[in-house]
Amino acid sequence: AILSSAFIALFSGRMASSYLSTPRLQQFNCQPAAADSKLTETVENVLFDYEALVHPAMITHPNPKRVAVLGGKQQQTSATLREVLKHLSVKDAVILGDEENAHVDNAVDARISALEMKDQECSVEDHGLFDVIIDPNPFKAATDFSSYFNCLNDDGVLVLNTNTIITHKDPALGIGRLNVLGRVTDFLGEVGYESVHLYQDESSSSDFGAHSFLVALKSAESRADWYSNEAEVNIRLHQRISRSESLEFDSPTMLKYQTPHKAVETVFCRDTNVEAEECGIRGFDPEVVNVPYSDLSVGKSTMGEYSGRGIFAKTDIPKGRAVGMEKSWLSYFIYPSAHSIIMELYHWADENEDDEEDFVEEVFESVSAVVGFSEGYGFWSSLLGRSHSTVDSGLMMFCNHGCNGTYNLCPDDANDSEASVDPNQPPESLSSIWGSAFSPAVERNLRQALISGDKTNRDIKKGEEILCNYLEFIGRASDWEADVRGLQGQCAGTELGE
Repeated sequence: AILSSAFIALFSGRMASSYLSTPRLQQFNCQPAAADSKLTETVENVLFDYEALVHPAMITHPNPKRVAVLGGKQQQTSATLREVLKHLSVKDAVILGDEENAHVDNAVDARISALEMKDQECSVEDHGLFDVIIDPNPFKAATDFSSYFNCLNDDGVLVLNTNTIITHKDPALGIGRLNVLGRVTDFLGEVGYESVHLYQDESSSSDFGAHSFLVALKSAESRADWYSNEAEVNIRLHQRISRSESLEFDSPTMLKYQTPHKAVETVFCRDTNVEAEECGIRGFDPEVVNVPYSDLSVGKSTMGEYSGRGIFAKTDIPKGRAVGMEKSWLSYFIYPSAHSIIMELYHWADENEDDEEDFVEEVFESVSAVVGFSEGYGFWSSLLGRSHSTVDSGLMMFCNHGCNGTYNLCPDDANDSEASVDPNQPPESLSSIWGSAFSPAVERNLRQALISGDKTNRDIKKGEEILCNYLEFIGRASDWEADVRGLQGQCAGTELGE
């Protein structure tokens, strides 16, 4: 019942959506250039280059209606426009450039227009002009791209052609031939882009040469769209691309782009300025000894009459040990799209509980079991842009909260308790994505980032209960006050845990 309800919501609900028409893009401090050239067809043997440039960003945006293409060589501009216009959601495709390269004949497609922009600059007043901005011209110098930032909507996406392929032989990002690329990724974060992704395409052609592109997301919430699953990508392609169009780009290709190449992670972590924590999640630390499940047992918790089951040490455990890491990879991961569907069904069934239809009660019972499981035994996070949850699939799901700082399994830097924190003041870390805006090390190890890092903070004796710090399980600033007050009530014995 849970799966069938989720599939109904995911497929029928989204397939029924339609793109509303919008007025033509209004001119801003510029005049359309005179029409003196026609859009030309892309040479077929370089088509995939432009698919790799255009479609990942277009699929990431929830509804790209207004798209800008930076003018340059006519073939690059034309080929980029060709891919952009395959998306039925696009109402305006605008070529931005100076007097020389901002010319087009919109008789080829009424959605095409051109704007002359001196130095391709947007002011703050131009905010929200475009959903997606694509620059097919390889950048040769470090630029802060703040102008593009001003032009984009709040959920806007910027795409850049780096004209670079990174290999394991390269020095640290920002050094040598990667100097410009390193500075650009830094600038994008400094300007305000909250999530930056570099993906490489291995297809060969003579147009771009080296294939590597940067996607900069203005909002961290757009990460959930960047990490869309295979079904979601297929749905968006089905909704947006006419069946008469030829397209090599597909969902397996998008899933490949979502994870940076290992060489990108390697050169990123060679940079001595990168926070050690970001690159420290690459696999298990060989210097940290793991306590296996065979050294643990489950029994009645010592944390109170209503605390349920707990985990106990079957042998002495020294300080600084990880616990149960060999099974952590088997955790349940409920990603943002599925999490959203589950919560939407849950609230719908809850609001309609008085309905006499049997299926309402069936949906509520099924979905509430999943919600209770994820809230009672797991933790929520926004690392992937929007709310999602992780639940350990083994014994560690029974780790209870150590009240008043009595926890003995936690991250190295944990020193707060429910009694010492301010419920009205969530920590700054909950309001931002973990790591820098551009962090291929985190991207390649998202699951590791979600399930690792806890170690024993003192020696634990045989028979002693292993206790966690539930403050570390609060993944969203919006949940901080309610969750902290809930823990305070449970520790005071005035409330029951979920």
